[in-house]
Amino acid sequence: MKDGKGGFWLGSWGSLVIHLDQALQETGRFRIGDGENLVEHICPGDSSDIWVALMGGGLGHFFPETGQTEILTTADGLPNNVTYSILRDNRGCLWISTNEGLSMFNPATHVFRNYGRTEGLKITEFNSDSFFKTRSGEMYFGGIGGVVRLFPDSIEENQGKAGRRALAVTGLKVSGIGFQMGEAPYETDIFRLRRGDNNFQATITLFDLDAPEKVMYRYRLHGRDNDWIVTGHRNPVISYANLTHKDYRLEMEATNELGEWAFRKEITVSIPHRFFELPIVRITLLMIGLFSVVFALIYYLRHQRLKERQLLDSLRLESLRSQMNPHFVFNSLSSINYFISKEDRIAANEYIADFSRLIRSIIDNTGEDFVTLDRELQSLADYLKLEHLRFGDRFTYSVSSEKILSPEEVRVFPGMIQPFVENAIWHGVRNLAERKGHISVVLGHAGPERLRCTIEDDGIGRKKATVIRGIVPGHRSRGIELVSERLRIYNAMTRRDYKIIIEDLYPEREDTGTRVTVDLPAGIKSLS
Repeated sequence: MKDGKGGFWLGSWGSLVIHLDQALQETGRFRIGDGENLVEHICPGDSSDIWVALMGGGLGHFFPETGQTEILTTADGLPNNVTYSILRDNRGCLWISTNEGLSMFNPATHVFRNYGRTEGLKITEFNSDSFFKTRSGEMYFGGIGGVVRLFPDSIEENQGKAGRRALAVTGLKVSGIGFQMGEAPYETDIFRLRRGDNNFQATITLFDLDAPEKVMYRYRLHGRDNDWIVTGHRNPVISYANLTHKDYRLEMEATNELGEWAFRKEITVSIPHRFFELPIVRITLLMIGLFSVVFALIYYLRHQRLKERQLLDSLRLESLRSQMNPHFVFNSLSSINYFISKEDRIAANEYIADFSRLIRSIIDNTGEDFVTLDRELQSLADYLKLEHLRFGDRFTYSVSSEKILSPEEVRVFPGMIQPFVENAIWHGVRNLAERKGHISVVLGHAGPERLRCTIEDDGIGRKKATVIRGIVPGHRSRGIELVSERLRIYNAMTRRDYKIIIEDLYPEREDTGTRVTVDLPAGIKSLS
């Protein structure tokens, strides 16, 4: 077959199609399908595509530009997979000779219309290379027992008789029981079902058809089907279940003798809404449901926040109480008694004043979420002074907050620093044998609503302190644990990341010391 550009298409064994250029040089080999069939005939398509008759492989369709192939067989409506020749009529339909009659294929609808003895053919088994088409469009196909002569346009003219035919619904059921309407199903274009019905079954028929066994039906329900559902003449029943209550548009089509979808009918299927399916009722129920969910969520969040707040208050009180632990009070009173017994009135009075001021500040802070930084620093100074009076030969200390210009305008959690200073004294510098230790406390800004406090001591370090604590039971305090828990809960409530970092100050030394970095929540009126 000529390709229209001076070249040629050749058919071969193995379902191969070979292309030759103008110089008869091979430019490509293409396999049509997966079978090992002989290519009997090649017919040009509407554009650059070609159609191929395969002996035993059905009808092949090939697009040279993309390499795409398509195979149509008896599963698609072809009467037999042994095909011999292909001729195109004036409408673009393909006429294919096979071992079981002729078949007309419409490329636009992909529908086969088959012709055999019941349609008037005297022979049904055809031969290779036995075909011819005249300029007028008349076709000849040769086979065993003679030649078939046909004029495709005459078949199209006979199709004019289809004007008397009509596609109609002849029966309607709901839940398998006949549904009675005021008129016959084929006389109406709307089916009104009862409230609560959610299914129907409809039987369709094409009236006045000479060969009803040749007709094909298809249908689709808009809002339910994306593609057509095809059925044959043996079971032309439309069935749908689990429908919602609304109006549907049912489309139905049937084929004519040429296999074209020539008959069409549309019906509206109306299913009334039940009360709870009415739009206003659904919207109301949806609003009630959303309101209930939102209310439950708000209640849950408020309840969780209240629980966290109560736990935070409980931890704050326990943390402040830990500052007044019995050991500290007893040791402070013992120190006062010591100064009195030595008749050192000045030292005794100073110790009593510092001790009473510290106790009062702890009691005052019991009812406060935040205290001013200057009050917290004063409590810390009083505590350090009292401990230094007791262990003055063991350590020195310094407290620096120069980077905070207005401590009286900065509000912080009370009791957050003292537990770490207490730990530095009792488990750090107090256990030094041959030298004095030093404790430094430095405060500064670390971002919005955040101060950072660094407590450093050059004591024995955490590892030695753990060993000593295991050998010699002594001072126990939950202060650091309470501070950590307070920060964890506050982080969860405010979605912040306040941290506590504890590390060795001098990892390379024997007495490693300890550095503690604590982020302090700060309710700040004005930060410089």
